[in-house]
Amino acid sequence: MKNLFKLFLAALLVTALATIWPAQLRAGSDKGAPEIVTNNDVKGQNTVSFFKFTGTALKGPSSGDTLGNGIGGGFAGLERIALGGTKQVTCGFVSDAGSSDITVFKVVNKVVNKVVTIVGKFSDAQGSGKTHGIGLAVAGNYLLAGFTTSKNIGAWQIQSDCTLTFLANFTTPYAIAGMRVAPNGKTLIVGYGSGVNKVDSFSLATTGLTEHGPYPATAGAAGVDITKDSAYAIFGDTTRSKTHVEIYPIRANGTLGKRTDFGGTLGDGKGSSNVWLSVDEKFLFVSNNSSKQVTSLAFSESPLSLSYINITTVNNASKISSVAGLKTVLTTGSGGFLVLTEDASPESFVALLQINADGSTTEVSGSPFSTGFGPGLQSLLVGPPRPF
Repeated sequence: MKNLFKLFLAALLVTALATIWPAQLRAGSDKGAPEIVTNNDVKGQNTVSFFKFTGTALKGPSSGDTLGNGIGGGFAGLERIALGGTKQVTCGFVSDAGSSDITVFKVVNKVVNKVVTIVGKFSDAQGSGKTHGIGLAVAGNYLLAGFTTSKNIGAWQIQSDCTLTFLANFTTPYAIAGMRVAPNGKTLIVGYGSGVNKVDSFSLATTGLTEHGPYPATAGAAGVDITKDSAYAIFGDTTRSKTHVEIYPIRANGTLGKRTDFGGTLGDGKGSSNVWLSVDEKFLFVSNNSSKQVTSLAFSESPLSLSYINITTVNNASKISSVAGLKTVLTTGSGGFLVLTEDASPESFVALLQINADGSTTEVSGSPFSTGFGPGLQSLLVGPPRPF
């Protein structure tokens, strides 16, 4: 049992900048349309790309530089881009693993397609993500960053102008391969990935971060999603064998209960580091990283169950190296569509798949859509985001 804020407080490194975001990234005539933003994680100067969802396709992209460098890949299950902030302003956070910092940009009117300024870049003096990346998670007015090289979690308070005030860092037993804060804001859930075969949970409070694990996992539990009621943590496993998912109950005190394994009957997709629930929680979508597919599963929380629906091979499978992060596009029903990252060289892509009534998926005509940068793409976000 360790408390984050009782540990040594590392120095805050801040580059105070007020760079104006490129004008072409600002909202146009299609104001209000969902927007997809990618952290391209390009080795050397890192970039982000902005797409608009038109109903049948992705328009764009417009792109701009971050204030740091990427590494060209890393752990597939890490979320490298996140939204947070206060009632007054929404803030975007992009991790730059190559320079081990976080670029912060300001979002006007709480809609991601109104990005107008870069606020600055912020670092944890003890944090490095140069090996496999930096994962990000937001808990209320706090930003958490999982550094894979230094094996620690950095914590910042998000100010009303989107600047970050560093609080402390916490050493983790292993490099984090996936992390997510429960929708109720009380628990941080972590997967430690392939070879380690462990997961972890941390209670979150204004007084600190308390570790409860780690707990054993069957396989390389990495990317994680959490049910709307914060009752279950769903892990996708980093494996080259068939799709494997592990589900742990989250107790009220932040500890994890006995896991339930789902493997062998979830289809033939290879690798399953990324998982994502539909908005109505009827389906779980799995990114099959190695076989470049998306598996659809029927999900039930009570009784707890997963069952196979279908698998979709992406249109661009022969031209890419892997797939990773995926998100629903709309905020009601099943979510309507999925967007999926496709890592490739010299340019990576975002695929757009329609979610059918039965939970199966069909990639739309004209998909995928190039970011113009690569390799390195592993994660993206959608604004407005899923409600939980």
